[in-house]
Amino acid sequence: MASDQGGANDAAAEILLALKLGGRLSAAELVLRRGLLRRDVDDVVGRLTAEALVEAGVPPDGLERYRLTAQGESRADEFVARERAVVGSLIEALLAAFDVSNAALKDLLRRWQLRPEGSALVVNDHTDARYDERLLRELGALLSRAAPWLDRIAARRPRYARYRERLAGAADRAGRGETDYVSGLSVDSVHSIWWQLHADLLAMSGRERSESDS
Repeated sequence: MASDQGGANDAAAEILLALKLGGRLSAAELVLRRGLLRRDVDDVVGRLTAEALVEAGVPPDGLERYRLTAQGESRADEFVARERAVVGSLIEALLAAFDVSNAALKDLLRRWQLRPEGSALVVNDHTDARYDERLLRELGALLSRAAPWLDRIAARRPRYARYRERLAGAADRAGRGETDYVSGLSVDSVHSIWWQLHADLLAMSGRERSESDS
């Protein structure tokens, strides 16, 4: 029973962190970000709601999403402080490695969205297969270079392995022709996952996201 309770507490902490980093999230988004089963997300969110740590709201799009209450924010901050004690010694070095990869990814995303045509830049409509294939190979190489430092922090906190799995999955889907999985905002794209990873690392460092971090 103790291990079951520990697992439930771990899942609750993961969900509180996801909401701290992501704001309003649906149950499906929590499943995706934390790698939990839907029934476990529903159970934990129900308990957090009963404890007044989480509240539900229905925005104009009609999809129920959850957010932290003021009490939930305080509890999430306690979890962040505990996490910093575990990963803090790695964070500055990892952020330095991240910044190198981040600059390369931002450049790649610009070229994914706008491709050269003559002396002009035009919106990439993905009709030039060779152009896209070249960028996708670049993306694969970039993610391979990021793998070692992601593995270092995942050895201390398994949630970082989830980022790596999601990045690989998004890159794979993009390689199979689902071009939104590079930079789309409505799917679990490389861009979206990378942004979430950055928010996580910044939270662990205690730094605020700056304009240059976006």
